[in-house]
Amino acid sequence: MANPIVSRAELAIGGNPMTVKGVIQKTSLLLGLSAITGVGFFFYALMAGLSQGFITMAAFGSMFAAFGLALFITFKPQKAKTLAVPYALLEGIFLGGISLFFMRMYPSVPVTAMCATFVTAAVMLGLYRSGLVKVTEKFRSIVTSAVIAIMLVYVAQWVLSLAFGSSLPFLFEGGAIAIGFSLFVIVIASFTLLLDFDNIDRGVAMGISEDYEWLFSIGILATLVWMYIEFMRLLSYLQD
Repeated sequence: MANPIVSRAELAIGGNPMTVKGVIQKTSLLLGLSAITGVGFFFYALMAGLSQGFITMAAFGSMFAAFGLALFITFKPQKAKTLAVPYALLEGIFLGGISLFFMRMYPSVPVTAMCATFVTAAVMLGLYRSGLVKVTEKFRSIVTSAVIAIMLVYVAQWVLSLAFGSSLPFLFEGGAIAIGFSLFVIVIASFTLLLDFDNIDRGVAMGISEDYEWLFSIGILATLVWMYIEFMRLLSYLQD
């Protein structure tokens, strides 16, 4: 499975079974919490006149904390119910901080990226439900491999940025190659949503416990946040 957060849900069969409706409700709750937290932090930072350095530290501190929770949930999926809300709140702080960063340079980018993210998610859901796109094992394997490769690129970029204050040549510095890479990442993130939808259907068919609806909701939230960030990156490149 491309999204590692939901990769071990098969361990929890039994009890009251999960439903698609339950996943939708919990996903909506987590998205709402992230949005409220993000908007709150965004406007608090503006009105309080927080420095960009502090905002960046808070945003990326929240991002790494959320990433740590996601890793923990991957290995302890039964903890998803307990950690779902803290995860959503951390993602909200990260989204608020990074959105403010982009807005100060490109005022229209955050709103446009948000619209693009939800339109893309709706299109992917429509394609999946209509049966026009089939999630086969080969498709799953290709998307998973692409996600791993992208994550390795991100890790290399973070290491270079934190250790040397530089970035990978061409991929994160704007220009045609950076735009192409960002488009590729958005496509893979969109395909990851298809895998998330298929994972939910598989979970329902297997009779996984309803407590694990939180696990799938966290996975969808993580994918949407990833897509939103990459849309902002792409739009900033295009404006440059």
